[in-house]
Amino acid sequence: MDGHVETRPTGPFDNLPSLREVPFATAAQIAEADRIASEELGIPLELLMENASHQIAVAARVFLGGVAGKRIVAFVGSGNNGGDALGALRHLSGWGAIVSAVLSGPAERLRPLARRQHDILTKLGLPHEAIAVDDADLVIDGLLGYSVSGPPRDALADLIRAANASHLPILAVDIPSGLHPDTGEPLGVTIRAALTVTLALPKRGLVTTRSRALVGELLLADIGIPPQAFDRLTIETRGLFESGDLVRIIR
Repeated sequence: MDGHVETRPTGPFDNLPSLREVPFATAAQIAEADRIASEELGIPLELLMENASHQIAVAARVFLGGVAGKRIVAFVGSGNNGGDALGALRHLSGWGAIVSAVLSGPAERLRPLARRQHDILTKLGLPHEAIAVDDADLVIDGLLGYSVSGPPRDALADLIRAANASHLPILAVDIPSGLHPDTGEPLGVTIRAALTVTLALPKRGLVTTRSRALVGELLLADIGIPPQAFDRLTIETRGLFESGDLVRIIR
């Protein structure tokens, strides 16, 4: 990789490796990398989701300085971002956090991988305590991902407004909900994140100047998509995570 490692980051992520120059990808490129990884290389999407869930939970733990006894609420959409957030709650609960999930619609409307994560939480008896958003220590935004195609509406828009109105720190999964993944423009009401944990590669919109106030601190997480999946897209990722699988992006 051409990016050089910075030695003096600031904030709660002091001990994470930091990069100033990283490759980024469009939403279409990330979708194709996911397809190659799953369909051609045989890496199940469920495995990628589990890796993403663990990385999000680790980032939350670092951000909060530990999660034992902390109250964490996830706002959950119907797609894979929602599944990532639900999986993160499972890890966080295992580490001592008090967790709760607010779904954007009925559980029956969750897509298969997200529904599986929801069903696991149900079998575990989680969320075991309803948490009022205003009483939480952290909100996880798992409402919308890089496949967003228009302004958030209805329940999704209402939940984004509620998260922002809480004035609590928000951890966005992959990209703040409502942000255009390629341009960084708000598509309407948009999450204002304190921290964004983007998966596999930064989406182009996350590194534009106009998106900085919405993205907050930017971390990049390795979720197990191998460099060979990006070779077909002429994106070089070898060495990106050689110093650690959770990397702080300096913008």
